[in-house]
Amino acid sequence: MSCEEAKIKLSKVFVYPIKALPAVELETVRITEGGALYNDRRWGILDRKGRMVNGKNNKHLFSLKPTFDLELETVSFLEGENTRETFDLANLSGLSKYFSKALKQPVFLKENKKQGFPDDITASGPTVVTQASLETVASWYPDLSLDDIRARFRVNLELSPAPAFWEDGLFKRDRQPKSLQIGDVFIHVSNPCARCSVPIKHPDTGEPYNNFYETFIAQREQTRPDWLDPACFDHWYRLSLNTNIGLEQAKKALTVGDAVKTYETPYF
Repeated sequence: MSCEEAKIKLSKVFVYPIKALPAVELETVRITEGGALYNDRRWGILDRKGRMVNGKNNKHLFSLKPTFDLELETVSFLEGENTRETFDLANLSGLSKYFSKALKQPVFLKENKKQGFPDDITASGPTVVTQASLETVASWYPDLSLDDIRARFRVNLELSPAPAFWEDGLFKRDRQPKSLQIGDVFIHVSNPCARCSVPIKHPDTGEPYNNFYETFIAQREQTRPDWLDPACFDHWYRLSLNTNIGLEQAKKALTVGDAVKTYETPYF
């Protein structure tokens, strides 16, 4: 472990209790029996055919402004200027009716407490990125802030201080990716996270940002660090790490301030 790496800490933790809706920032989060972050994408909104409803296929999602209380396991929605409608998250029937009306299509809310509803079922652990990577991406768009980029890319764990795209150096051709240890939790790195169309859209309105994708692709390639192996990237619309956490890590916790280490040989 280099001297620079010895200083890297876990600096931010975010979970997204209902998939496709906004984040909750935490100081600490437990690992579930399924190797996920507790309460991350624990609930998902599905249509009648069992397909996930998200910002790619329903523009009305962007208008929802939930406030979560994860200790009480409640969610409330702003209705008008001063009125909130509050639900127990266990009230799947009531929330299904609320979402069906708000999203203007029949949907139902489903819970998976063990593993949640990850985007990549083969890499169902938390996504990981350095704060410097997000700051660099924000610098490519003059009117977007760091928090704007956070809201668009929806990463779980941020590391700092570390160089922009430090995480890309965990991949080398013809080798297994390095593994991470954050605190006492061992995390297997799977692949650089390929991005969908959602980051292109404003998190509050769903309006697309002009040339967002084209700018990202061009800048990502032009600013790639020396430690990045291009053979590990089939395209440049990738940001953050997809990961897996072994089932034996269940009930351990990740806490802001935890030290970060890397290993040449995967833990698993």
